[in-house]
Amino acid sequence: MAFATIDVTKGITGVTPVANGGTGATSFAPGKIGQVLRGFGNTSTTISTTTYSSTNLSQAITCSATSSKVLIMGAISASMSGTNTDRGFGIRIRRDTTSVFESQTLYHSYHKSTNSQFIDGDKFPFFYLDSPSSTSAITYSLRCATWNSGSVTFQPDQNQSDIILMEVLA
Repeated sequence: MAFATIDVTKGITGVTPVANGGTGATSFAPGKIGQVLRGFGNTSTTISTTTYSSTNLSQAITCSATSSKVLIMGAISASMSGTNTDRGFGIRIRRDTTSVFESQTLYHSYHKSTNSQFIDGDKFPFFYLDSPSSTSAITYSLRCATWNSGSVTFQPDQNQSDIILMEVLA
């Protein structure tokens, strides 16, 4: 099979594409990822209240434009205990001091036994797309509340929980 050779140094006008895998682009269309930041926690934190309390998992981000969105996602490691057969916990995502997402049933169990430990270090994913409309530094944090006399320990045995923030350009 014969191969044709093209001399790309002659007859080309305008911007040439980057040959090493780059795009050669000078601007980006909406929907591109501007930055990715990751926070993690591995210090055990126990919560046993119906008031949303800190899990010690947070991450700050500064968006490049007020039109940007922030995709918040991650997974928390948790262990829940208690003797009530119907118990669980929910999470709340906060942007600085404002709640932007709440899941009252991130984990809910109706077990017929009174086994005190019914989840142990399981990973629970979460995600939310926020529109902060800000170019100032903002911090997203994860909070938790329990119900029916349960308690939940995040990062039990120093298992790691993660929070990832992605700036989505708009």
